[in-house]
Order: sequence, then C-alpha cells, then structure tokens
Amino acid sequence: MRRHLKKMMHLLRRRIIGLTLIPASKKGLSHYRSILVVAPHPDDEIIGLGGYLVRQSTISERVTIVYLTDGEKSLEDLAPGIVASERLKLTRRVLSHMGIAESQARWLHLPDGAVPRMSGDPVQFAAATDRLAAIISEVVPDAVFVTHPLETWPYDHIAAYELVTSALKRCAWSCDLYGYWVWLWYSMPLRRIAEISVSRLFRLDIAESIDQKGVLMNEYLDRCAPDGRPWSGVLPAEMLKVFRRPFEVVEKLPVS
Repeated sequence: MRRHLKKMMHLLRRRIIGLTLIPASKKGLSHYRSILVVAPHPDDEIIGLGGYLVRQSTISERVTIVYLTDGEKSLEDLAPGIVASERLKLTRRVLSHMGIAESQARWLHLPDGAVPRMSGDPVQFAAATDRLAAIISEVVPDAVFVTHPLETWPYDHIAAYELVTSALKRCAWSCDLYGYWVWLWYSMPLRRIAEISVSRLFRLDIAESIDQKGVLMNEYLDRCAPDGRPWSGVLPAEMLKVFRRPFEVVEKLPVS
C-alpha cells in the first residue's frame, strides 16, 4: 500500500510539473560557442542534459564538463577507490561516444555526499570555489549549466549550484547560467513547485539525439559490479522514466 501511494505521488508530481512546461520556450540554445556543464556526479550530465550535450558536441566550438565528485559513494559497501576507478572508466567511454576529448573534462575529486556547501565550512567552500573559478576563467564559457537549485536532494546537487554561482562572482565572468533538472522531477516537494520560474524555462527538443542519449545512459546505468549492481548505483525506475522523453528542461537563472 505504501509503495503504491509513493508511486502515485511521483506520478502526481510529474504531471503537475509537466503542466508548468506548457508555456516553456522551445528555443534550442544551440547558439553558444563555448559551454561548461557542471555535474555533481558522473552520470548527472547525461541523465539531465545528455541529449543537449550530444547535439552541442557537434555545434559548439568547445564543450567542457566538470565532475565535482568521482561518485565513489554510489555503492557504499565497496571500497571507494574501486568504485571511483570503475566510474571513471564509464565516464571516459561516455566522453568518447560524444566525441569530447578527455582534455575537455575536469575532475575536482570533491567528496561524494559531502561537496562543500555555502552554509558549511567556509575554508572548504572557498577552496572549491577557487578551483571552479579557475576553470571558468580558463574556459571563458558563453553559458554554464549546473543542477537546478530546487533539486532538494541529493545535497551535492544543491552544493553544485552554490559553488557555480560563487565561482562566477569570484572570477567576475559574465555569462548565461542555466539549471538543469535531474532529481527535481522525482523528489521536489509539491509545495515548492510554485518556485519554478515558468517564464525562464526552456524545453529543449532532443528528438534527434534521444537514441544517442539512451546509449550514453545505458553506459552509466547498465555496467555492473561483480554483485550485479550498477557502478553508478541503483536509481529509481520512476525517476528514470522522464529521461527517456524527447526533451530536456533547463531554467535560465540569475547570477546573484
């Protein structure tokens, strides 16, 4: 009974959120020369933005992906170093599939599950901000994409947004900022749906790259440890359903 109610709540959330997308802009955001995507964990960039990345990898002059963590806590009963190593192999395969050189990817190796927060240790947060700001200053992107600030869980996704906004201010770089959806579809409390700014939403058409996105998602989600569990962790089936659709959602955010 409890499982059924939980499933119904996820369905209700998706439908209500889906209604907010009706007036969303359908501009493709394909005009950017250089984009930088920040992923809290290796797989977030594909789950939330893979179709767009596939397309932009053939259009933009430069696509840079920053992985904040190695995702070493996805299988907590296994040695973190082993999990991190295996997930790195998956990411390299994904980058190769997209035609993105490994030199265009950066790993900050921040602790999975404990990415520095603005409200946490100020020294750790400042150090992580400085590292990200240095990458932004080097890449000089026209647009930065990071997990949406309304991603109420996991907290690394919120931390990623805080680090990006802090880094942009630190290096005084002016560019467009977008929040992409990963867990928002699945775990955002219904009471917070009103906080989505409908006027700044973009529904990105990925019909031409949805098959390639599927291949990339499978690279992350189907490769398993010896015990049969995916190296990227066991993600809820209800959560993953929306990411097989021929569109992705981002919101243009203020840099404040």
